[in-house]
Amino acid sequence: MTRCLLALGSNLGDRPENLSRATGEVASLPGTRLLARSKWHETTPIGGPSGQGAFLNGSLLLDTRLSPVELSHALHDIEQSLGRRRVVRWDARVIDIDVLLYDRQQFDSAGLIIPHPRMSFRRFVLEPACEIAGLMVDPTSGWTLARLLRHLDESPRYVAVTAVQPESARRLAGGICQALGSFQLESLLPLAASGPDSPTAKTVEFTSAIHESIWLQIPELAARLPGTAESTLPPVVSGFWCDAVPSGLVRPALVIAWEIPHSAAAQDELREKLDRPGHGPLARIKGEDFPAVLSEAIAAVRAVWPSLPTCGAK
Repeated sequence: MTRCLLALGSNLGDRPENLSRATGEVASLPGTRLLARSKWHETTPIGGPSGQGAFLNGSLLLDTRLSPVELSHALHDIEQSLGRRRVVRWDARVIDIDVLLYDRQQFDSAGLIIPHPRMSFRRFVLEPACEIAGLMVDPTSGWTLARLLRHLDESPRYVAVTAVQPESARRLAGGICQALGSFQLESLLPLAASGPDSPTAKTVEFTSAIHESIWLQIPELAARLPGTAESTLPPVVSGFWCDAVPSGLVRPALVIAWEIPHSAAAQDELREKLDRPGHGPLARIKGEDFPAVLSEAIAAVRAVWPSLPTCGAK
């Protein structure tokens, strides 16, 4: 049998009853044994249409003989039997059941991606999952779920954006800052005062730009270090990402990669970096529609810090 981890959520109707019925249906699947259930956590809706009610989220740990596709189809059948209707992405729902992990296997076929592609940075997924399966390993990052959650808790409020073209990364970083009322890291660093295209830009990117001693000297950055960050303070965002961070430099809590179509060689180079284990929480966003990409990027940031206000202020 294969050890699996599921995520459940509900924000319509009798939420506890919906989750309880879904749990019973999962436990009754053929060749499946329910091992553990987390507590139900009330969480703020992330992304999707406005005006939604709060969710109850939780996790189930199970052993199963079902294949990933068989399990996914069975879970969709359970959702439909409980009244789930898929019309608008991230809309309110009676029940939502996702496969987070299927042991350490990676699967990408017929619209099913395992591990769940947004699991590594979603607190509303990680917190209940860590109650029952904190030592399970996310094969994409190579980290345990407990380490992923600890990274979000102990990292500064800092998001790094990367893309094949540096100007695309800076554009997306700027859009996130504007939407959240935050600062772009490059504008706060002394070495970057002459602009992101200056000869010093590479020096900023790979040396003192994100050293903790520099952060401590700049009030807007120091306020975002662990232990000092206010609960509603928006993260600082950089339009670059150093994928190999030496000791003593500040690692972002979240990396957002905009995989916009470009030359094959350039795309392969970025994907090789992204596919390398050890990066921690990573949001990979594909597409050319900038408003849609920006919306998904903002949803990723809010999934890390759900207490962020609708629009912050510098």
